[in-house]
Amino acid sequence: MRGGEERVKGAFVDLYDRAGRRLLVFLARRMHDLDAAAEVWSECWAIAFKTWPRCRAESQGEAEAWLWGIARNQLAAYYRSGAIERRALERLGWTMPPVEGLEDEEFARVADLDALRCVLGDALSALPVKRRRAVQLRIVDELSYEEVAARMGCSEQSARAHVSRGLRRLAAALDQHEQLTLERTAR
Repeated sequence: MRGGEERVKGAFVDLYDRAGRRLLVFLARRMHDLDAAAEVWSECWAIAFKTWPRCRAESQGEAEAWLWGIARNQLAAYYRSGAIERRALERLGWTMPPVEGLEDEEFARVADLDALRCVLGDALSALPVKRRRAVQLRIVDELSYEEVAARMGCSEQSARAHVSRGLRRLAAALDQHEQLTLERTAR
């Protein structure tokens, strides 16, 4: 039994060594906030470690897919609750300590955050005016859909559609950029 435990432990360490940095870059590219990305990254690894004995992956690729599933779930949970938590921390005047051991400039370079900002800015500029305004009001200004609709002079359903379609276009632009980046680094 002891040898089996060591193999399982070794497989988890291998997964961490193989995917740790890529997972952090994945999260940072989506969150554009290194400290928040590191927090979600840590939570992903804590969940992965806790549930590792139940992981049924039979290959490295399956283990990484399992880990990325955890990451996507944690990212979604962050977006659902993160805005509320951030506002509560701001009201209390509390801040999260900075990520240690990572140089912001070097990490931003590795995650290619400057290029992502440019891609996002270009994609945002390419949106029709109503969609761009809806995304601005809902995402940047954090207004409710009811408030977005009132400011845009449309129904709430129409405001939701503008935001949804705008975000899909922005996500497609970021995905295309990421795919091109992966293809360039694979060469």
